[in-house]
Amino acid sequence: MNLDFYKKNRILLIFGSVLLVLVHLVFEHFHGGVVSHYLMQDDSLPGISNCLGLITFPVLVWFVLLSIEIRKRSSSQKIEQGSTILYRFLSTVLFGVVVSYLFSIESSILDYLMLGLFGLSLFVPLYYGEYLVGFTLGTMFVFGANIPIIGGLVLITIFFVLYKLPRFIYRFVQSKFN
Repeated sequence: MNLDFYKKNRILLIFGSVLLVLVHLVFEHFHGGVVSHYLMQDDSLPGISNCLGLITFPVLVWFVLLSIEIRKRSSSQKIEQGSTILYRFLSTVLFGVVVSYLFSIESSILDYLMLGLFGLSLFVPLYYGEYLVGFTLGTMFVFGANIPIIGGLVLITIFFVLYKLPRFIYRFVQSKFN
């Protein structure tokens, strides 16, 4: 898949993300009402409605498509194939579905699965935006769009540090001994 696909079809992809959130909200509406999530699970604190996902998820998709285009133009980074971006996205959609399922059955395997991500992030750069969009899409129908976006932003920040910090320390130590 060519990287120009993402640039040419940006509006279509953003409209598709709005449509996905809208389908989720309509489903919630007809099955007990649109859910609101409360900060720290306390009803006395302000709630975040899943309706906010109509804004946050398309903005996230737009931002990630923009970052893919910027990465493509960057000369300091190796040229990525469009299929690599698609595989990253689809793998985290599948991961998000597994996380949603394990959460819904209250399995303890979820703890080990999430811890495994931290170990994997030492070797694989899991901080790209397509991972966040895929994770959000995979978990959206259980958690809504906002909770995975917030949690995913925290996770990709940690993954960025876990991936870059050891390499920075290694280069720093190597430069001191040379």
